[in-house]
Amino acid sequence: MDLHRVALLCSFFCFAQVWSLPTNCILRNDLLKRSYTLIETAGGFFPVQCLKENVAIPFPQDAFESDNTDQVTGVEKAVYQTLESIDALLENYNDPDQWDAQKWTEFRGLLYRQITDSKCIMSKSVAAQDFANREASLKVYFQTLSSTLKEKDFSFCAWEIVRKEIVRTLKFILDHNHDIML
Repeated sequence: MDLHRVALLCSFFCFAQVWSLPTNCILRNDLLKRSYTLIETAGGFFPVQCLKENVAIPFPQDAFESDNTDQVTGVEKAVYQTLESIDALLENYNDPDQWDAQKWTEFRGLLYRQITDSKCIMSKSVAAQDFANREASLKVYFQTLSSTLKEKDFSFCAWEIVRKEIVRTLKFILDHNHDIML
């Protein structure tokens, strides 16, 4: 009889855990803020020795802006695509060894978590007809970041340029998209 009760309790707790998982398809502001803080502080200020190598990379601001509520899904998808693109960019190359390893590891973990938790955003179809333009500008932006790393032979300064751009991107998303994140 006791074994039966234990099995019943285990089943109950298992179902309670599964049913309590979040079902909303959202981007979490707290996770994005933490990611921003980690990547910003992982390497400190932009190094003076890299100023000469710094390049101007056009920022796709329009990808994260909306004129009305009909474009919210497009912006959500752009933010999700940005997280995926950051992850892909960092996944394709060796980790920069000049940065704080603990912050770097936590940043990568949070990035993965945000991508996993909000994957359902890409299946939203409501009013996302403008996403193709957003996606195209993001693709060019991240290709430019990738090219910068390659052209500068994955140097310390190349990684600092990429980190600066990721910080700028996350900051813009946080500052201009309060209405799409929980």
